[in-house]
Amino acid sequence: MEDTQFNKTLAIVGAGGFGREMESWMFQSDLVKNYDIIGYLDDNLNSLDGFETDLTIIDKISLETLRKAKNIIIAISNKDVKSVILNYYKKDGGFNILNFQHSSAVVGKYAKQGLGFIATPNTVISCNTQIGDGVFINSGSQVGHDVQIGDYVSIMANVDLGGGAIIGDNVFIGTGAVILPGVKVCANVKIGAGAVVLRNIKKEGTYFGNPAKKIF
Repeated sequence: MEDTQFNKTLAIVGAGGFGREMESWMFQSDLVKNYDIIGYLDDNLNSLDGFETDLTIIDKISLETLRKAKNIIIAISNKDVKSVILNYYKKDGGFNILNFQHSSAVVGKYAKQGLGFIATPNTVISCNTQIGDGVFINSGSQVGHDVQIGDYVSIMANVDLGGGAIIGDNVFIGTGAVILPGVKVCANVKIGAGAVVLRNIKKEGTYFGNPAKKIF
């Protein structure tokens, strides 16, 4: 790829709360030295109404607009949208998906991450972890040694994943939740804020409480 200013443009996908947080973190990082951050892509063109920001929504999300942006950071939790973007990339290409690791995040030795991975401030990811595509881990969360995380997983703030835990695809883990060491969570599960998962979750659904129980 030619090293031109055009190829150094970068857009944030998602103009919701997480996208606006990403804007703050990106402008504090070396990304501003290497890329021209041009704005947001979001299907809701009114997402920024009422919020102070240095960027604007430049267009909706499509293969064409992703290619125009050239480089993107995915700052959304919607697994379906993340899946569409990753499929565009793998099938059609024409743009780059960047990973982002905040300077205060700690990532252990032999940890592996997929496309579109985001580690926000004060996250700790231990050794020998395997993390799939389209995963973000929010502030203050801890991922223990040997944890496996599938694709399109969203982990909110101050979550604790015990060593050896296995998290399936399309899982959402709410703020302050705890997954005990070695516990397996199947795909398409939502774990509520503050839930404590003591044993394997084998069925899709929404789980809350201590110990966590299926409520939907």
